[in-house]
Amino acid sequence: MTRNALTAPRLAVLLLVLAAGVIGLAAGCGGGDGSDLPDGVVARVGDAAIAEEELSKAIDQQRAQAEQQGASFPEEGGEGYDQVRRQALETLVLQRIVDFEARKCGTPCRVTKREIDEELGRIVEANFQGSDEDFEEFLRDSQLTRADARDIVRNQLQQTKLFEHVTRGVRFTAADAKEYYEENADEFRVEAGRRARHILVETKAEADRIRARVTPENFAELARENSTDEGSAAQGGDLGPIQRGQLVPEFEEVAFRLRDGEISDPVRTQFGWHIITVEVTPASTTPFEQARGGIISSQLAQARQAEFARWRDEVLAEWQDRTVY
Repeated sequence: MTRNALTAPRLAVLLLVLAAGVIGLAAGCGGGDGSDLPDGVVARVGDAAIAEEELSKAIDQQRAQAEQQGASFPEEGGEGYDQVRRQALETLVLQRIVDFEARKCGTPCRVTKREIDEELGRIVEANFQGSDEDFEEFLRDSQLTRADARDIVRNQLQQTKLFEHVTRGVRFTAADAKEYYEENADEFRVEAGRRARHILVETKAEADRIRARVTPENFAELARENSTDEGSAAQGGDLGPIQRGQLVPEFEEVAFRLRDGEISDPVRTQFGWHIITVEVTPASTTPFEQARGGIISSQLAQARQAEFARWRDEVLAEWQDRTVY
């Protein structure tokens, strides 16, 4: 894996858990027209100022990341630049909000130096084969310092801890899962399936010869030895699951008429002569005991996301009058 494999979403962009509030943030959190901001300050979040220099640095980092990925980046004054600037500022504002809310949360949301060190170590190991030199080169190319990287990791860890803290009381029990299972029965019905194998040869005489020998037990072996369809032959003639409309009509007409394990007589198509067999899986319903774990996992995740979204909206509303652009 190359050093550029550590993509922007992993490190070089602040993946704020509050990011769902980014769209329209200027209207949603801005509590003033910014006319009272001192020179060199582009926003104020509570008592924390965001300097023009910090915003310019964030934009320069985005530009460097775009260049690394071979993507275009709007020039200052050009089309699209104002949107880039606005989004970068909104991200910085949200970063401040995360900092404030993590402080309010207290011990459960505190991020230690050891946690940051460990996460940075995992990043270097996973994306740079443990090479600090390659990591430092990536940071230079991205116009990031080691301190910037630590701040990004700290903010990401804060987000995770905030999410865990806010949603700590959310539950989805086995009884809830049973109720969900009964109310959403269609989700757990498994459609009938049909998997096809074939042996393809050039002439009917050859197909007749193979058909006289073939059985369910030796079908795969004869496909490997005789089929001219090299791709499926290596898999014992296996074409995988099939659905109507995927294959030529002559083949489908027979394949969807066969019973489970039945072997067809030779079938001619534009590709040659086929001997076909199918494995039919009847329609079924996934039992609750088998589905329970997945239901609890997915529904708990949704419930936690909903609880966090409710909290996020309340937080952004609270910060509206304390944020000035």
